[in-house]
Amino acid sequence: MTSSDSAKASLSPDGEAAWLRLKLHLEWLDCFDLIFLFSAHPAAVRALRERLAAIHRARVTGLEVPAPQSVAELLNELLPRLLHPPSYQQALNAPLWLDLTRPPAGVPAADWQQARLNFLARLNERREPLRRALSRPMVLVLPLAEKAQIKALAPDLWAIRRFSVETGNWLAAERAAPPPTHPPEEPAPFPLTDADQALVDEWQRLWSKRELDRGALLAAERAFNALRRSGRVKGAAEVALWMAEIARRRLGNKKRDSEALRDLSVSLDNVGKTDQALGEWEAARAAFAESLDIRRRILARVGETPEALRDLSVSLNNVGNTDQALGEWESARAALREGLEIAERLAAALPDQVDYKDLPDWFRRRLAELADAPGALSGRG
Repeated sequence: MTSSDSAKASLSPDGEAAWLRLKLHLEWLDCFDLIFLFSAHPAAVRALRERLAAIHRARVTGLEVPAPQSVAELLNELLPRLLHPPSYQQALNAPLWLDLTRPPAGVPAADWQQARLNFLARLNERREPLRRALSRPMVLVLPLAEKAQIKALAPDLWAIRRFSVETGNWLAAERAAPPPTHPPEEPAPFPLTDADQALVDEWQRLWSKRELDRGALLAAERAFNALRRSGRVKGAAEVALWMAEIARRRLGNKKRDSEALRDLSVSLDNVGKTDQALGEWEAARAAFAESLDIRRRILARVGETPEALRDLSVSLNNVGNTDQALGEWESARAALREGLEIAERLAAALPDQVDYKDLPDWFRRRLAELADAPGALSGRG
């Protein structure tokens, strides 16, 4: 089966329900999240991976699928790359898909199994550094037969997972089972941790008191992130809209206050993120475009500081994403070309900063991918 066939493959009702739950879970995340996928059915795994890859090809974020070719590469090279990713990878929204179920060519199955377990044990020991370093979801694909062993071997990883699924032989079952008469329901959000609930409670306390100072804005930002982590899109959207309203009030007539301007731009970015998660791309584009305009004003006010330039590049990336989703190919390319120009200026001004050094390559890759995206030819002059 080719990759194209896998992306189009029909799944059984159980498979479609699992796919929808996985898709909705990942679409809302732009932070670290650990997902376990256990399977004894490579075709089902391939179908899920290619569906996910097709989504991210269209968004030009690119699903990353590392494929270690030896035991040494898995144990000695992959983990350091996960713990110390370059800045352009930290900016990715696409998940990292790591399938460790089958050995590479030439590696005995027994050796690969032992290497896989050693890798998970090391990953378990570095749980907290991994959470800090990897700012996007990670899907670990592992053998179903080893599920109990892995839970015992890597209890810290198991404790921080937010999603896990066991695949069935969904492609084969599809031929015998009728399609579902109703689409699966959207999955319920994950429970808030005690710490996250405390952040939400604090924001609600300040909201009830009609607090309008910057401390209330920062508390709202923390509550927004807590709700986003648990998949509460509508709750996060409510907080984001409140943030934008309060940031506008605080700005008032202080149109040249750089801190107040930046607070409004951050609030608008949060509004855009929730609009994206709800499929409201036009609204997301409007929020991101206003944030971009504000960041241009900040740049004119404070000059070409690294923070101001980096913020502007983030806004250009956000606008480029939404333009692409709306089919505005030339506008998307224009935003990314400007982002590349800014990234090159940052890299030239701060050649010793590894994060800024890698940033131009990130924009170049995005532009190269966008040139090949479906419909991109229509925007070329």
